[in-house]
Amino acid sequence: MTKPASPIRRRLAAIFCADVAAYARLMSIDETGTLYLLNAHNEVLNRQITQHNGRTANTAGDSIVAEFPSAVDAVRCALDVQERIAAVNEDVPQERRVVFRIGVHVGEVMIRNGDIFGDGVNIAARMEKLAQPGLICLSGTAHEYVRRVLPLNYDDLGPQVIKNLSTAIQAYMIHPSTSVLSRTLPPVHRHNEFNLGRRFDRVLTTELTEITKPERLTVVDPAIFASLHDAPGITERRLAERIGCDLAIVQRMVKHLEHRELICRSPGAGKHPRLFSLTPAGLELYTRLHPAILAVRDRVMATLSEQERASLQEMLGRVISANEARRASH
Repeated sequence: MTKPASPIRRRLAAIFCADVAAYARLMSIDETGTLYLLNAHNEVLNRQITQHNGRTANTAGDSIVAEFPSAVDAVRCALDVQERIAAVNEDVPQERRVVFRIGVHVGEVMIRNGDIFGDGVNIAARMEKLAQPGLICLSGTAHEYVRRVLPLNYDDLGPQVIKNLSTAIQAYMIHPSTSVLSRTLPPVHRHNEFNLGRRFDRVLTTELTEITKPERLTVVDPAIFASLHDAPGITERRLAERIGCDLAIVQRMVKHLEHRELICRSPGAGKHPRLFSLTPAGLELYTRLHPAILAVRDRVMATLSEQERASLQEMLGRVISANEARRASH
């Protein structure tokens, strides 16, 4: 029996369309690095859409369509998105920057299964195509709603022809603020490896804490899970070597995780030390957290190309190995 089609509803909405400028060129230069950076920018987009009372309706590749209850909300969201992405792009080479164009229109939309479509969406998409990279283009209708509330500089682009519409649509371009949202890294830190290392550690710790704290874990616990997952049945001393921690610290952490029944020990025979492995509950937790931890890594490293990431990992590995070997020889 054929399932009946979902009903179509209609309503008035502010429509927000965004896509990446020169996406095909960026993918041809560095496909993996572009996807890392796009995912990081999409987090900014989704967070700002929610904070401005919007709803993401349609997504496809590098494009997002969202609806808002008011044009002011949609334009404020667009301004915040462009300013935050510009701040992230400050440290990205010009040829690799993932930059969005955004269009906003107010009109009637049709909704089915959460997706929106119709002339209102088509006009917003046309406004987005007119926007220069990093800027926002409004239809005349959206401009009428926001021009008194948001005192911005609006560039009149004149009437624009829209496919399948008999009447041209007036368009206006607006520019986000030129103020820098990010805290520029001071030169004394940029050229000092110790300061860079300290700040980098703080970035990683902050990101990982968001994942580990709800599970009542420390930021080092996932490294224990990963080591026991890759090499089950190892000693505490070997575990400490694998994760790069002092044995006394690892013994305390192991005791805590064992108490929570996330890892278990098998008694050694005679003088043989006890061996540690993940319990089924520990394996389930690691399996659940692992994708989130990989996402943190990609988000933190999003401004680097794939080649730059590989070079960074290789250089850090050399520094760590040389210094750990030096300490072991003393």
